[in-house]
Amino acid sequence: MIPLFYIDPHGDDHGLGYAYPTAALYAESGFADLTGFQAIDQRGQLVLRVRLARYPNPAKAPLGFSLATIAIYVDSRPGGSEDLPGAGFRTPKGQGWDQAYLITGWDSSVRTPAGGNEPLAVERQGEWIEFRPGLPPGNYGYYVAAGLYDPFAPWNFRPLRPGGGPWVIDGPAGAPAAVDVLATSQARSYSTGVLRPVKASPSRWSLALLSGLLGLLFIALSYRFPKSSPPRRPRRV
Repeated sequence: MIPLFYIDPHGDDHGLGYAYPTAALYAESGFADLTGFQAIDQRGQLVLRVRLARYPNPAKAPLGFSLATIAIYVDSRPGGSEDLPGAGFRTPKGQGWDQAYLITGWDSSVRTPAGGNEPLAVERQGEWIEFRPGLPPGNYGYYVAAGLYDPFAPWNFRPLRPGGGPWVIDGPAGAPAAVDVLATSQARSYSTGVLRPVKASPSRWSLALLSGLLGLLFIALSYRFPKSSPPRRPRRV
């Protein structure tokens, strides 16, 4: 598989211009701000890693943060659901998801479109949250979203409504509940309600690097195995 490394800008965890709830707990933002995502092959096992800007833990959750919810929906095979529950987005037509990983500071789970819900082992590695999804390494599509943790919501994403409130996000009616997503254009994702997957693909830079390395290899081999010169004809005297 091709390793996937995705960096997301700091400070874009406000969706369509959402305002966080007015309770003192949410006075500082950034705790649902996605800043990075990785999908790597570690000795034949797929490892997924996600990073937030901050990890405040006022409620003392076991994983070291208590205000954010992260959802990673994976498109690993054709078909699947085109609705992204919790986050409130849709996938592009024909690009659904078949397995999702819901991560909170309290517990984490593997979800399926059919309603499957199994525990997921997750750990903190410094600034990164890391887990092994149990899928073979592959070049999958990933939909990654973060929201404010709500213990009473089915997917633990705190809802929003116009005007907000102490425990409700202030945002347009019917808008996605996620406050941050991984996207090449976050504004377009929120305005359309469609979240495109992030995928690993060879960049132009990596192809140019490969081409350059092959060129250097060819030059080295030409010095190592020079072409033999044709035999000289005897000169007439």
